[in-house]
Amino acid sequence: MSKAFVCATRLVAACLAVTCAANTATAQARPAGPVGSVVPEGRATQRDGGFHFGFTGGPEFTHVDIKLDDGNQSLELVVGFHLGIALAWSAGPFVIRTGVNFVNSGALFNGTSFLARDEFDVSFLTVPLDFRLAPVRRGMVRPYIFAGPEIRYGLDLEERPISLTNDIRMLDAAVSVGVGVSIRARNLPIVFSPEIRYVTDLFGIYHGELETDDGGFVQTAEAVKANVLRVGVLLGF
Repeated sequence: MSKAFVCATRLVAACLAVTCAANTATAQARPAGPVGSVVPEGRATQRDGGFHFGFTGGPEFTHVDIKLDDGNQSLELVVGFHLGIALAWSAGPFVIRTGVNFVNSGALFNGTSFLARDEFDVSFLTVPLDFRLAPVRRGMVRPYIFAGPEIRYGLDLEERPISLTNDIRMLDAAVSVGVGVSIRARNLPIVFSPEIRYVTDLFGIYHGELETDDGGFVQTAEAVKANVLRVGVLLGF
């Protein structure tokens, strides 16, 4: 289990703890109505059903794992960013969400080696399909969990003068799981949702020979997988 996943688990636990405390404070601060009356609980059903549109963005941290014949090798985290649009359909606590994202993963490799990454960044176009469950439907702070597949397509790699092009997998698939918190403040016209997800690469973005920093060939890599810890904010729903 990578250090990034451990960090994500700790952040998830902290996020849930803050959410529970916020909802408890909101409930305690709400004034009681007269006997027999129903006290409004904020935006209980607003935006809960139908179709939704939003924007998402934030930083991401890519962890490259290389599977070699005699074992695995892990590289340091690479910092990148992601921007995109999100479309969703919701019914009660269930949400199906997709969208299109531009992802700049950072300098994963320099064209001839994954071990020397300092010449250009690697970008992807991703299409996720998330299945989201929001068990809490009352209050200003509503936590949710989600999971689903993701399709990734490498951008402009064929046009680069690099020796890895023939072995780059332009179309890749991944699976993601994550948590978020939908915040519906009374004085804000839009819902914003901080969220964090861990994306596991299924097949790898590359296979073939690798070069060390001094130009010598190492073993043939069976797979080079780019696993991602993605942090972002969803605006809209």
